[in-house]
Amino acid sequence: MSREEDTAFLKTFSMVIGLLVGVTILLIIVATFVIGGGGNEERQELARQRAEQNLKPVGGVRLSGEPMPAVAKSEASGGEEASSGPRTGQAVVQNVCIACHQGGFQNAPAIGDKEGWKPRADKGLSTLASHVKNGFGNMPAQGGAASDEEIRRAIKWMLEEETGLEVPQG
Repeated sequence: MSREEDTAFLKTFSMVIGLLVGVTILLIIVATFVIGGGGNEERQELARQRAEQNLKPVGGVRLSGEPMPAVAKSEASGGEEASSGPRTGQAVVQNVCIACHQGGFQNAPAIGDKEGWKPRADKGLSTLASHVKNGFGNMPAQGGAASDEEIRRAIKWMLEEETGLEVPQG
């Protein structure tokens, strides 16, 4: 190619790019007027509310032993009122224990595994409840996930209802 052809190409290319930029600016101006974006106070208020909602913290830090705030309890239950009493043993197992005891995670006895639960059941309900609450071996402490009564109900449900084992109180 010659120098004149290069110059003609660059002029044509520059004009096409300039034309595209001009059309883009024109489309932006037309879209702004059609949508009415400038002075619509309702839209600005909605945008501000959404921005505030997006900037809210998702959660907070709660030190062990501190009670869960009432607001967090109602949000955790999907906005419904918090239940008036402790959960059933089956509900606690389904919400807290199932993650490890369904698939034998880190040697956790599976729900319904009579042989796996027998040596643990022989230790008694008080010892098992203490292990659940404070942690023992591979099992992390679950005291913050359930009350003492709920922990006892969950243990009884997993052992007595699902495996048929009797759990001594001691």
